[in-house]
Amino acid sequence: MKISRMTLAATLSSALVLAACSGDEGGDGATDPAAGSEAATSSADPAMQTGGTTDTGSATSDTADAGDDTGATTAAGDDAATTSEAGADDDDSTVAMTTDETSGAVTLEVAEEAAEQVLTARVEADQGDGEDVQEAQEASMVGTVLTAHQAADRLEGVSGEPAEVDLEENPVEPNVLAVSREDGEEPVLVLVQTVPEDGVPWLHLLSSDSGDVDDFRIGWEARMLPGTEVPSFDSRSTGSPVLRSGQGDLTMEPRALLRSLAAYTAYPQPEDVPDYRTHGYAPSVRYAAEDQAEAVDGQATLEEKNWLVSDDTRTLLFEDGSAFVMGSLLRDTRFTVNSGSELTPPDAFRVFQDSEVLTEQATLRTSVFVGMRLPSEDVGFKPEMIAVQEQLVDAWGE
Repeated sequence: MKISRMTLAATLSSALVLAACSGDEGGDGATDPAAGSEAATSSADPAMQTGGTTDTGSATSDTADAGDDTGATTAAGDDAATTSEAGADDDDSTVAMTTDETSGAVTLEVAEEAAEQVLTARVEADQGDGEDVQEAQEASMVGTVLTAHQAADRLEGVSGEPAEVDLEENPVEPNVLAVSREDGEEPVLVLVQTVPEDGVPWLHLLSSDSGDVDDFRIGWEARMLPGTEVPSFDSRSTGSPVLRSGQGDLTMEPRALLRSLAAYTAYPQPEDVPDYRTHGYAPSVRYAAEDQAEAVDGQATLEEKNWLVSDDTRTLLFEDGSAFVMGSLLRDTRFTVNSGSELTPPDAFRVFQDSEVLTEQATLRTSVFVGMRLPSEDVGFKPEMIAVQEQLVDAWGE
């Protein structure tokens, strides 16, 4: 199967914004995110020209953050094959992490049927036009993921159409990694992995308030970063605990983890930065912003800010008590134009706002879908990014 609509982030996370503002008008940004790892990318967005001239730049990607080590977690877990590579309140309430008698919120049969149905519609959402695509989108996605896919659909004329997929010859083969434990709360969660033809796995979080097959939708998804693996979850028949609020036995509250990552990847970067393993993602964001700032130096200034979409945060506990934290950020890349200068928007910008020249400011908004492993009090390691995905979703200026 192929899922190619959303822009691959991996170690190229800010290449989209860089290309959109550095002056390489109409260029593509397809590159291999890691040596030895084959990864398909959609084309990066065309460049923002400054002052009517063209300044080119490129995103730089380190293989690791300062302080990153090179070890990987161990993938395992009941009878499911795991991976190859793979509005918030901060109260102190927690959920029980173990009970005497446990079971999954839905059976494995229901989870697998829902996964196949939803992921098939997800592929169909990348095919065709008009009402068929809209119906497939609404049958497979919800919330921020749906918004991102709709933006990608609008950008098709710039970034190109996704590859055609014959679902009869290449049916969807989802692998259910985890089912949420029955705790009397909503939503029911099912974590699924798919591996497209390029070999770089996707992770998809399906959710449903009822637990009925037809009610499941994708509320979060991202591609795994090179060199990462997913640790073991509890048996799918037993179900994995969901941390629905507070931090439980974790070393920090999940939303706080994602907020700190948002600050870590802001530009200019703050002096105090967390010691996280991001497998090259954070450096690529930082260096791309630096390159963009240099490209418009003397004509505009650059500032990037990220914030958490709090309602998107979901946390499943691994078998060892550590957690897989999934959520989304919004990043605004804002160019403030110097007096007497101007920015010429690229085609991608003009999909959202059809302006020929900007003399005050230009802002590009990107949705960033993040999956991180968070340690517990009993299992110590650096918080690690496992998956990430980005999509330009809006742009405006004056």
